[in-house]
Amino acid sequence: RIYTVADNNFLSFVIKSGKEYKNDFFRCDNNVCLNYDKVCNVVNDCGDGSDEQHCTNVFLCESKEQVIPITEKCDGEIDCLDFSDECNSDCGREIIQSPFLKIVCWCMSVAAITLNM
Repeated sequence: RIYTVADNNFLSFVIKSGKEYKNDFFRCDNNVCLNYDKVCNVVNDCGDGSDEQHCTNVFLCESKEQVIPITEKCDGEIDCLDFSDECNSDCGREIIQSPFLKIVCWCMSVAAITLNM
């Protein structure tokens, strides 16, 4: 059974186990409640990523829709759909690494700006 204990500041959900009451719930930022065993388990159980947000064993992709183990960040393989696990300041990688491609992109952007004036 789940019970509620309320005072003027908080509403807590507790489980009665024998003669003890245990508070074993995590409240997500979107107000979903989970058992603590679902927090920091590399699965976005809340739906908004808040159960994985402050964990040291996971990397939350910039889109906040995907969570990967921290060991897969900067490993040379793209795991996040938004490329944020490989293309970030921690990894020191850029999407366009070739100097030739950088020059071509720069020329195209200058041409686009010039032609749109």
